[in-house]
Amino acid sequence: SKENDLLNRLNKGKELFKNKKYTRALDDFNEIIMNSRGSEIGVEARYYQAESFYELKQYNDAISSYKNFIDYSTDAQKVEFAMFKMCKSYFKLSTSYSRDQSNNDFAFMKLQFFIDEFPDSEYVKESEELIGKLRLRKARKIYETGRLYLKLKQYDSAIIYFNDVIKNYYDTKYVDEARISIIFYYLLQDEKKLAYDFYNENS
Repeated sequence: SKENDLLNRLNKGKELFKNKKYTRALDDFNEIIMNSRGSEIGVEARYYQAESFYELKQYNDAISSYKNFIDYSTDAQKVEFAMFKMCKSYFKLSTSYSRDQSNNDFAFMKLQFFIDEFPDSEYVKESEELIGKLRLRKARKIYETGRLYLKLKQYDSAIIYFNDVIKNYYDTKYVDEARISIIFYYLLQDEKKLAYDFYNENS
């Protein structure tokens, strides 16, 4: 009787989820998890709990639920999907280039780990696209920091950041911006020959 009640509640929650009533659906999934944590019904409820949190943009809660689902589930296909959605949650928690980059770096690490673990996954392409966005954001952060040092006339610091962009973010649009800034760096120090030579090498 208890199992039937939980199954009915799961089906009700799934129907609410399907109709995009995520907050109401969570009430059912949470109740199931409280009463039948390790059962098959409980594991499925955990999956939908995570998905509901994700749709509600409560990404930290979604990550926690995905982790718990992965720990209990034996469904390899759903585990792979849950790991991907966990990566997307980390990406959603990442910030713009102007803020602290620690969340971005962590999201990058998680996405790269997913690609390494599931190289043949259908989600690899989207994961690589998300990594590309994070790299672009990080390149801009480094480039803008270099520009700031250039304005402050702290030239030695500025050149370090511009060279970082050229060396590590060569596949982003900021690599040419960094090269142009290096030419300004030489001109501001009245090193016209070095500026000219650098231009010719990189034109």
